[in-house]
Amino acid sequence: MRNLFKKYSEKRLIIYLVVFYSFIALVEFLRGSYFLYSGPQRVTDDLVGLALVCFIDWAFVLLFMCSVSLLTKYLLLKRVAWTKIIPLHIVLSIIQSYMVGFIPPMIMDYSMINADFAFLDKVTHTFFFNVTTNILLYSSMTLIIYAYFYLQQIKDQEIRNKVLENSLIKFKLKTLESQLNPHFLFNTLNSISSLIPNNPDAAQDMVADISFLLRKFLSIDDKNFITVREELEILDYYTNILKQRFQEDLVITKKIEESLLNKQIPRLLIQPIIENSIKHGFSQKNKKLRIHLSITKNEDSIELSVENNGKKLPKYPIYSNSGIGIINIKERLQALYHGKSDFHFENMSNGVRTVITIPYN
Repeated sequence: MRNLFKKYSEKRLIIYLVVFYSFIALVEFLRGSYFLYSGPQRVTDDLVGLALVCFIDWAFVLLFMCSVSLLTKYLLLKRVAWTKIIPLHIVLSIIQSYMVGFIPPMIMDYSMINADFAFLDKVTHTFFFNVTTNILLYSSMTLIIYAYFYLQQIKDQEIRNKVLENSLIKFKLKTLESQLNPHFLFNTLNSISSLIPNNPDAAQDMVADISFLLRKFLSIDDKNFITVREELEILDYYTNILKQRFQEDLVITKKIEESLLNKQIPRLLIQPIIENSIKHGFSQKNKKLRIHLSITKNEDSIELSVENNGKKLPKYPIYSNSGIGIINIKERLQALYHGKSDFHFENMSNGVRTVITIPYN
């Protein structure tokens, strides 16, 4: 019995029912007291009896309705059809009304009820005298019970949806990152391979740099967000690798607001943009590439900008929407910020600018 009560009881719901019916019982006592002393026709002159009747009625009704709340939760969990639930509540409301009718005749003598009536006749008279009010009270408290469980179902569903959404986001991010890391690794290994015949020392330095970089990747593998400072540290390892390959043909500068160094941003957000700038910035006409990274606060957002002096975007740029690195960034931003971020390319007078805007949280 205790396990059954623990399984189907709702403490907060019981508190709501107690508060609601305590107010009703108080109003009923005041109404009875009015007729006792000031009414046009006194039905009794027993104030103590009236208080006792109201108290017993209060305790019985609350006990009955708490049982109804347990039954209601059981019926909802068992998914019982409404065609069966509604008739059941009609029967229960009548039963409660009739049982409440036992209380006054047991304690008080009403002048309006013939003293020669048998006890059950007095009960029946009380039942019919108050049946409408009692059924309305039962219906009101039943509505409170169903409203409580309905709102609880909505809340539980929202929690389940949130948990599912977070799980899907984590799964998607892991999938995207599993694409990004091999993509970056393969490109770097190709660079090392191209250096080995002509510059083995540079290739060896690049191997050392990539080992440090991969170790850093492993240290943040379980994080969706890292600080700007950590992201720049990763970028430094990566740019060291690039400098081994391109030497003086590549210059990378940075301008970072110091107040943003400890702000959280999505991990590995900048490296793919730098890689994309190099891939599309160098050309037959542009043998030397300058890349400038800036991270600034703009009102309620953080703006990451990568400018390069390479060839400009064509009118209908295909590469801006292709490539694992760029697609990866777009999908991660969508998963993390649900449309509250921005990622776009734009031509400048002397090159191309890539801009990422994320909320400042």
